[in-house]
Amino acid sequence: MAIKTPLADWGPFVLALGVTQTIGYGAVFYAYPIMVPAIAAEFGVSGPMLFGVFSVGLLLGGLVSPRLGRLLDQLGAPQVMAMGSALAAVLTVLMALAPNFASFAVLVILLQSISFAVLYDAAFATLSLKEPGDTRSAITRLTLIGGFASTVFWPLTGLGVETLGWRGTCVVFAMLHLGGAMPLHLWIARKAPVTRPPDAAPARAPRPVFPVIAPDQLRRAFVLLALGFAITGMVIAAMGVHMVPVLMEQGLGQSAFLVAMLMGPAQVLVRLVEAGFWRNFHPLNVAIISSAAVPLSFCVLLLAGQGVGLAVVFALLFGAGQGLASIVRGSVPLVLFGAVGIGARLGRLAGLRSVMAAAAPFLFSVAFVRLGPQATLWVSIVLGVAGVAALIWLRAGLRAQGRWDAV
Repeated sequence: MAIKTPLADWGPFVLALGVTQTIGYGAVFYAYPIMVPAIAAEFGVSGPMLFGVFSVGLLLGGLVSPRLGRLLDQLGAPQVMAMGSALAAVLTVLMALAPNFASFAVLVILLQSISFAVLYDAAFATLSLKEPGDTRSAITRLTLIGGFASTVFWPLTGLGVETLGWRGTCVVFAMLHLGGAMPLHLWIARKAPVTRPPDAAPARAPRPVFPVIAPDQLRRAFVLLALGFAITGMVIAAMGVHMVPVLMEQGLGQSAFLVAMLMGPAQVLVRLVEAGFWRNFHPLNVAIISSAAVPLSFCVLLLAGQGVGLAVVFALLFGAGQGLASIVRGSVPLVLFGAVGIGARLGRLAGLRSVMAAAAPFLFSVAFVRLGPQATLWVSIVLGVAGVAALIWLRAGLRAQGRWDAV
């Protein structure tokens, strides 16, 4: 009897996008902090200033995302992703050639502002076109591959900076955008969606039919979903940047670094659970679990000073919430609103989420200094609960309308 490999059912589109997302997230996001010390030394600026430039780019990206999202619908998501990869390559090469800090800063801001076109949201819209019968599973599988971007690019960037310098490393990343990601996006654009003949037997057991939002409830549902995602994303972004200092404030000392490292494996593990055990679980329920895990992890963190064990529980819970958040931001809008206009909706959702996430690390640091670590954690818990409440409110509205048939 033939044994199927783990990738046998993943499909060529998922695997191709997995490569492009690893390149995108690795070269656009994860590489930057590793290069900051070398860039700061050459231009004579501080590290915080370089991170400030990065935050401005994220903020502008949030403002641009809705327009890019509409382009996904108008031109086709894979076509926009191909253009985004080409533009990312050009901007990265220009970063390598930047003669001074001012020009470098402008290029970093521009690169972050167009990142929506090459990252998860655009990839999710692509999967809704190319894998229409099983988009949710395809999204989960994609995030499993993309979750290794930091694992690959943190050491790769460190080696590149050490051997080629940060400018040479930027050139290598530009080549990856141009020679790796862009051809794959163009290949996906040329391929028609794979369909089965009408009389063919189904490849798997039919999934439950999830409810579709009634036309008169679209605006209310979208606002609640946007608030739930944005608030949770804001809290995740704040803690993601400040996790090690917060853990150290809880009395963990150097153990804080080891505890923080558990977040990555927790993300991968929870995505495997979602793919294997929650396949027929409504995506909105998964989103509620994801959002609830974040404030719950902060409650555990408040007690973490009593031992490393509780700090480990915090890291696992927080990593699980963050890992699921990447999945549900694509699967929930698709299930609730359908594939028509999905690019525009993902763009609007990403816009609000990115704007709030860009401001979150700064606001958290201010609160950390002014209010102290304990009070800041309590504020974060309140915000996290508000994000969960928005999603629960959305779910309750669906049930009240009698449109929740497959919980």
